[in-house]
Amino acid sequence: MLIQLALTGLIVALLPLSMVWVSNDSDKYRKLIWITLFLTFDLIMFGAFTRLTDSGLGCPDWPGCYGHADPIKAHADISAAEIAMPTGPVTVVKAWIEMIHRYFAMGIGVLIVAMMLISWRRWLQSKRAESKFSPTFPTFLFLFVCLQGAFGAWTVTMKLQPIIVTIHLLLGMALLALLAWYGSH
Repeated sequence: MLIQLALTGLIVALLPLSMVWVSNDSDKYRKLIWITLFLTFDLIMFGAFTRLTDSGLGCPDWPGCYGHADPIKAHADISAAEIAMPTGPVTVVKAWIEMIHRYFAMGIGVLIVAMMLISWRRWLQSKRAESKFSPTFPTFLFLFVCLQGAFGAWTVTMKLQPIIVTIHLLLGMALLALLAWYGSH
């Protein structure tokens, strides 16, 4: 299941990565930062949609859905939960909303890993002390997005505890601000 989820995150990130790769932009790295910023904003909005549709527990385990990488394979479990509690937190639609949120989050994670790897490669290939491509901030962003992912997991596993949900949102907004700052420098 984890390999399938990792591949899904990679597939989600392929479109933005290919947009950067084929662009005529002279600074593709900066374009990668701005696309990641844009998609992070979209992810925050989709997280709000997830919350407003009460879909946060649409898949009540993490990282998958009833032990599967997608709601299609978990359909029997989701349907059983929906029959047991028709107005409960688990429905087929809510499961899809929750998993799409997770898939986009994984895609953002892949984009941040790409930024980190590119900056490390550029830094190692250059005269390290003189390079404008210090890998320090992208590595910090990677660690930050890992923390954000942990709070995403706790949001689900701790059954939407308000303090955890709030911290998850605040970390998402902080990631957005960090990417905006990084893109402007």
